[in-house]
Amino acid sequence: MIREDTTIVAPATPGGTGAISVVRLSGPDAFRVAGRLTGLSPSDASPRTLRRCPVRNASGEILDTALAVFFPEPHSFTGEDVVEIHLHGNPVVVETVVRAACAAGAVPAEPGEFSRRAFHRGKMDLTQAEGLCDLIASRTEEAARSALRQMRGGIREEVVPLRERLLSLLTLQEAAIDFAEEDEVPAVSSLQLIERVSEIIGRLESLLRSYEAGRRFRDGATVVIAGVANVGKSRLLNRLAGEERAIVTETPGTTRDYLHADVPIGGVPVTLIDTAGLRETSDPVEREGVRRSREIVASADLVLFVLDGSRTASTGDRSAYEEVASLPHLLLLNKSDLAVAEEGSGFAGAGKRGAVRLSAKTGEGIGDLVAAVAREVAPAEGAIRAQAPLTRARQRLAVERALSALSRAKAAAEEGLPLEFPAADVREAAGALAELLGEVAPEEVLDAIFDAFCVGK
Repeated sequence: MIREDTTIVAPATPGGTGAISVVRLSGPDAFRVAGRLTGLSPSDASPRTLRRCPVRNASGEILDTALAVFFPEPHSFTGEDVVEIHLHGNPVVVETVVRAACAAGAVPAEPGEFSRRAFHRGKMDLTQAEGLCDLIASRTEEAARSALRQMRGGIREEVVPLRERLLSLLTLQEAAIDFAEEDEVPAVSSLQLIERVSEIIGRLESLLRSYEAGRRFRDGATVVIAGVANVGKSRLLNRLAGEERAIVTETPGTTRDYLHADVPIGGVPVTLIDTAGLRETSDPVEREGVRRSREIVASADLVLFVLDGSRTASTGDRSAYEEVASLPHLLLLNKSDLAVAEEGSGFAGAGKRGAVRLSAKTGEGIGDLVAAVAREVAPAEGAIRAQAPLTRARQRLAVERALSALSRAKAAAEEGLPLEFPAADVREAAGALAELLGEVAPEEVLDAIFDAFCVGK
């Protein structure tokens, strides 16, 4: 729950040593607490203007020489009075100043409490708050751009007009129901209702389709390297990661457990996983590694199935391929630096997305592989540059509820049911969009979202 009458304080920059660190105050007594620390008040400097000052504790001891800036409400991040004190980037200094602020009347902020106050004061809706959280945690440039669009109100700009149209339609429906005997009240025909609802359904379906791309930007994709032992899986992981992550030897079964590396591909943060060779073995340790590999392969967004292209595929290769044939996968013919003996015939499962010949040893064909992976896990170039995609299951479920309700409203109108039936469905759809924006949100939902923020944001 938000602490309405308290003034909170926390470091707004990451821990550790650096050039500067920022301590942030927000709340009704932010200016008074900051005044006790710095000797300044808003009248000493223009709003949003840095002012040099000493920082003292209650005993008058100087803790640091700093810059302070005042943000009077409501023109601040939280909508409250906010003060930021820019200190030298030493964790000891920061901790000392935070303690001095608490001694002067502030309380330590909880994770995400600054952003939660901004939400409650109408400075952002819930999708913008989620975008801010995603921006901070973004692992690629494209993911950061996507999150920034959401933080700047991209989803809100799409959803608010649709909700307003639903509310306008609902007003007409309810007026027609309540004043059915009045000639002056315009009736909503079934055809008009179907047309308006169908248009909104189309817009929401487009928004819903953005979820997969948004989820990939936020959560990333898992790409698993699979195949039998000694076909070059570990060397391929090292090549794609750009570093020696896996041990490479000529001895089959070197990888007993899965190894992973994080790389950006097509703007999406991709986790590459090198698995133990898919084969039957009497070694209990390797057998456990194979069991884990099978679990990871089954849950992957994409599998890279590796064959040794310098030899004819074995029974073991074909048996291992059966485990991935129905999953989305690329067939990789490795060791192209050697004489070609395998063309990949017979490896044409339902989930096959293409084949690439390469050499993990020399790097030949790696560019083609990266491009093929990008086509599978990343959004099409420019597909959502102008749109903030849905990124979270909460958002997706809200849009799905709205679509389900509107589909029922359309069906009711097509069947000629009384106006009360589609009106109830339109009302439910408008409520689902209100939940998407956070206009109606249970405290446990808010807790889950804002608890994911760092302290100080």
